[in-house]
Amino acid sequence: MNPQFFGTAERSLYGVYHPPRARVAKRTGVVCCYPFGQEYMRSHRAFRQLASLLTRAGFHLFRFDYTATGDSAGDSREVSLADWREDIGHAIDELKAMAEVERVALVGLRIGGTLAAQVAAEREDVAQVVLWDPVVRGSEYVAELLAASDDVQAGRPSGPEHTVGVMGFPMTPAFRGELTAIDVPTAPPAVSARTLLVVSAERPEFAALAQAMTQRGTRVVTQLVPSPGNWGEVDDNGSALIPVALIQAIVQDLTTECA
Repeated sequence: MNPQFFGTAERSLYGVYHPPRARVAKRTGVVCCYPFGQEYMRSHRAFRQLASLLTRAGFHLFRFDYTATGDSAGDSREVSLADWREDIGHAIDELKAMAEVERVALVGLRIGGTLAAQVAAEREDVAQVVLWDPVVRGSEYVAELLAASDDVQAGRPSGPEHTVGVMGFPMTPAFRGELTAIDVPTAPPAVSARTLLVVSAERPEFAALAQAMTQRGTRVVTQLVPSPGNWGEVDDNGSALIPVALIQAIVQDLTTECA
């Protein structure tokens, strides 16, 4: 495991490179795309477990923090989905240069999955996309965030013109607007890479997502792996959520599909 900083002088990003631990390395690398806020905190150990299993299977893997999150530079009050999409692109380029792989697979959880699909639609070097419980409709996602908001629960102003605290993470009006604008079934990305939609529960929005992307020409494979827990909640287990069966399903799929 090799921690490092990468990106540009104006935007320094923190990442961790995991080299393969198998005798034969895969020719495809894996870039992990994290979710936002409390979901980021709750999924950290799950991504560590995913990284361990994928490197054992021979993958080069790269985890990183978006601009203004984790250990990357930036002001948390200026987070932007547009910047985060650029960050994913920088992470892809960094892994390709380090590991000398020509193609990558993107594994994105929640909003990370949504961003991964958008980035994959713009690049030719993405061989596989894994959408893990992705955010499908931004308005519903924002409603979930507001329901968990410290400001809302305290009765402080929480209209679209206000910055709202969500479990310690600020959601600015600009960022809220970007999130609300997401409506993947209405405007699905045309992803040329094979796409695995792996979900922990059967929901109408996931079916709508698969149908919309298929109609745009994306080869979508849906896999339901029932898993308890909510990515956005805080529980008594240190806020970690590790859906072992679902993680193993992702590893099996990537191992089978990627050279």
